Amino acid sequence: MAEKVQGSNKLDGGLRVTPTGAIRTAQWMIVPSADSTVSTQAQELLIDADALDRYEEFTSEMHAILQKYEAAMRQMVVRFEILDRDLSIRRNRNPIHHIESRMKTPMSIYDKLLRYGKEPTISNLEEYLMDVAGVRVICSYKNDVKQLMGLLRRQDDLEIVRVKNYIENPKPNGYRSLHVIVRVPVYFMDNKQMVPVEVQIRTIAMDYWASLEHDLKYKAVADLKKLDIADELKACAQNLEEIERRMQILANALDSSQDTGKRSK
Repeated sequence: MAEKVQGSNKLDGGLRVTPTGAIRTAQWMIVPSADSTVSTQAQELLIDADALDRYEEFTSEMHAILQKYEAAMRQMVVRFEILDRDLSIRRNRNPIHHIESRMKTPMSIYDKLLRYGKEPTISNLEEYLMDVAGVRVICSYKNDVKQLMGLLRRQDDLEIVRVKNYIENPKPNGYRSLHVIVRVPVYFMDNKQMVPVEVQIRTIAMDYWASLEHDLKYKAVADLKKLDIADELKACAQNLEEIERRMQILANALDSSQDTGKRSK
């Protein structure tokens, strides 16, 4: 039996509507009121009691499951930190500018399964979602991205599931990054599990563009309505790519001069 609530998009208990339709403890649907005299801001919220029960059951099982994803995420961060230190000793510079990590929340996991048309269960989570844990590695130069990818392939305890190279094949909007799904061994008291982690490797310039593109996409700025934002963003991506190319030439020249100096000693 559905419970109907008129008016605001907030209810007692702190429940709220999210842009994609999932809330903290239930699945929501926003239905325009049939009463034409009601203002456009007044809406009827439909709470599915069965969906509420399913969500609470799903999230109650999530805590133990998320522990292994967090362990896999932390392990990948440590791996990249070790690689960065090793390359710093060998090459006299750090190829990694910084590392970011994030875990999806139970709400976002629940919501994504629904959007995929899958029943929100733990088994479907493990079968269909590969990005519960994520690590983003920001490099100085494009060649550093390639080098790190090569080093990942040489780690024989990792399983590389999928690679999407948006650097060599950018998205139509100009987005560039290397996306890799890896499975990491996580050891427990009585077993070992290979847990997926989404790894994104990109340069500082690529990350700068992606961050601003995400910001602009969700802002309705009046001054930008006269501009073709998509074309402007793509042009910016192309300009940044050219700058990256020129900076890489400088970096190669510097590395070459340092190698020559070491050999002459």
